[in-house]
Amino acid sequence: MYDLLSKYLSGEISAEEKRILFRQLKEDETLRKEAAGIQNLSALVAMANEDGTASDRQYRAFVGMRKKRVWLSGLRRVAGYAAIVLFSVLSTYLLMTYAGGKADELVRYQEFSTPAGQRAKVLLADGTEVWLNANTTLRYPERFAPEKREVELHGEAFFEVEKAAGKPFVVKTNKMDIQVTGTKFNVNAYDTEDCFVTSLVEGAVSVSCAHDRSRSYALQPRQQIVVSDHSSQVSPFENTDFMSWKEGIFIFDDMLLTDIIKKLELYYDVSILVKNTKLGNFRYTGKFRQRDGVESVLRKLQIVYPFRYTKDDEKNQIVLH
Repeated sequence: MYDLLSKYLSGEISAEEKRILFRQLKEDETLRKEAAGIQNLSALVAMANEDGTASDRQYRAFVGMRKKRVWLSGLRRVAGYAAIVLFSVLSTYLLMTYAGGKADELVRYQEFSTPAGQRAKVLLADGTEVWLNANTTLRYPERFAPEKREVELHGEAFFEVEKAAGKPFVVKTNKMDIQVTGTKFNVNAYDTEDCFVTSLVEGAVSVSCAHDRSRSYALQPRQQIVVSDHSSQVSPFENTDFMSWKEGIFIFDDMLLTDIIKKLELYYDVSILVKNTKLGNFRYTGKFRQRDGVESVLRKLQIVYPFRYTKDDEKNQIVLH
């Protein structure tokens, strides 16, 4: 089975061999699970470039984890020197499932996750461009279905969707789903935040509740919808500072320190404890570069209203005094 899977991933499998592989995977659940696991390495094939150092390190770690040395040595020759880093993506892997329960074809999924303090730009197979904010995960099929393009998002992303007549593009989140044909919009759908926000820049989108299709909203350009557990509101917007994260810039406009802290915790994956309760009542306005890090933001905030802070690296915690 490993030889056939290697041929399938490299595109060298014959029609007869493909039928044999799919029959084996359909009949044996253990083989299906094993195939899903070892296919992780095939992400290296899809991301090949000249950077061999990182890929060698990733390859050796993968070999030690999977213990499938014979099959992996064959796939290693296929993969060549492939990079594990793409547009600051922290991790990339492929999952294998059956398409619509049919055994005639396997659907391979890519999942990109951006780390704290980073952002990523991903180009989908249809030409759609997606910017991912920090601590964001995007999952999508390597090849879209004929009738619909569907992706899953956890976090924040900006989409520039390629137009495709009769083939809508759907972004699925834990709270709401967004359907478009060709447009530009921002989605804030972090699992850890109370609100879901979609802001439409260009085109038209339809936003519906993932668990109640009767709750559906149509947005026009320069409109955004904010959905919480108890309410939903559509309103116009003019200021696009909230999308400056695409350029690696955080802009806080007359924002309470408590709200800024929530953003910093999310973007930099750090716990921030405010022991000086007076700080929570102050508002701040400022512009910060994402790459400078959380302490750089705090030092600039200190200029507006003095406070002290201590950092515990072992606990990954910052305390404001």
